[in-house]
Amino acid sequence: MTSADTVSFPSVPYPQGSPGYRRVVGAVFLAGFAVFLVMYDTQGLLPQIGAGFGAGEAATGWSVAATTLGMALGMIPLSTVGLRRGLFHRMLVFLVLSGVIGLACALMPSLWSLVAARFLQDVAVSLVPASALALIGERIGPEAITAATGIYLAGNTVGGLCSRLIPGAVAEFASWRWAMGVMAVLCLACGLGVALLRPRGAAASAGSTSAGPGSRPTTGQERTGERQTGERAVGRTLRAARESLSIPGVLAACVIGAALMAAFNSAYTVVGFRLQGPELGLGPAAANAVFLLYLLGTFTSARAGRIVGRIGLVPALLVSALAVAAGYWIALPSQLLWVVVGLGLMTALFFLGHSSASATVARLAPASARSTASALYLTAYYVGATAGSALGSVGYEHSGWLAAAGLGTLYAAIAAIAALLGSRAMRRRRAEDAREERRD
Repeated sequence: MTSADTVSFPSVPYPQGSPGYRRVVGAVFLAGFAVFLVMYDTQGLLPQIGAGFGAGEAATGWSVAATTLGMALGMIPLSTVGLRRGLFHRMLVFLVLSGVIGLACALMPSLWSLVAARFLQDVAVSLVPASALALIGERIGPEAITAATGIYLAGNTVGGLCSRLIPGAVAEFASWRWAMGVMAVLCLACGLGVALLRPRGAAASAGSTSAGPGSRPTTGQERTGERQTGERAVGRTLRAARESLSIPGVLAACVIGAALMAAFNSAYTVVGFRLQGPELGLGPAAANAVFLLYLLGTFTSARAGRIVGRIGLVPALLVSALAVAAGYWIALPSQLLWVVVGLGLMTALFFLGHSSASATVARLAPASARSTASALYLTAYYVGATAGSALGSVGYEHSGWLAAAGLGTLYAAIAAIAALLGSRAMRRRRAEDAREERRD
């Protein structure tokens, strides 16, 4: 270990444009890229994986559902995990662990061993978003936090696209195992990039317990204190979760996010079977090009606040739910044009609903519980993704796109009902915000 490994971060956050700022945002971009790179890399390979193991759509879909389930189950519990060498080290460790498990995924001898490995991979990677966002909050100046967070989210977007496009391109010329191996190597490369971008003399975050050069071994009393600190963190998290869920608008927003994501992820999980099947007959690379429609969602997300300001929060959520359901039925004809149009409408307006629901949680939750409330929303969101992948694949295997459309419409209806039931709480909070602004 070098002396730099034990020197803590400087106490003053990095201002925008400084070398430290550029290194931190570069690292969190790579982290955000890697998270989505590994989370969905089997979604565009499902027909090849199913053929390789002789499995149907319902079983194969679990290679996607297991990853979102791992993310959902790991996010809140692992957010209380600490390592003595801080946030940078924690982010790096779990990125590398995820990449190593990804290499193992490419070698799995059976479908269910692949599913189990995928679950473990995303339990590991579930800690990366919390570490990256906490790192931004601690090490970036207040005036630049929004910009740095936007760079992290840009990494998510690019990673999500690459997780579908790159495996499809590799699978065009090689097996799905090679495609997954390439993605795992890219994840490890991101981990290497994070290690290289760590600011010099900054091995730990401000919250690290590293003592600096010449630090002595941890005593039993200190270990007991660390354990008690961890227990207090768990207790605070549980209290914050209860406090957040007691607010009707927060609970409604979590249901909306989960239901919309169930519909959205179901469509993108089963559409590969349809595009590469006898119905349309596309190859892996051409079929996975449909994921370029995600760029429509990036466009809508950036304008969600403006749209909500113009038509209102509840109408925006209802429009999103209606568009998600309508997208399924527009895509029903066995013609590529209608599939693209339906998915395009669904994608553009799904992200309007997701952005609006996520922002609603941040607005309604008490300041002391805001980060936990956001984690609860993301947990519900990934539970919805799991249900969408698993149930959508079952429906598609038995009744094709028609069953997937029926399930997607049901999920959209649940989101719309939750928006209407939560509308009173949302309006009440907006009125309170307006009164506070007038008093100020």
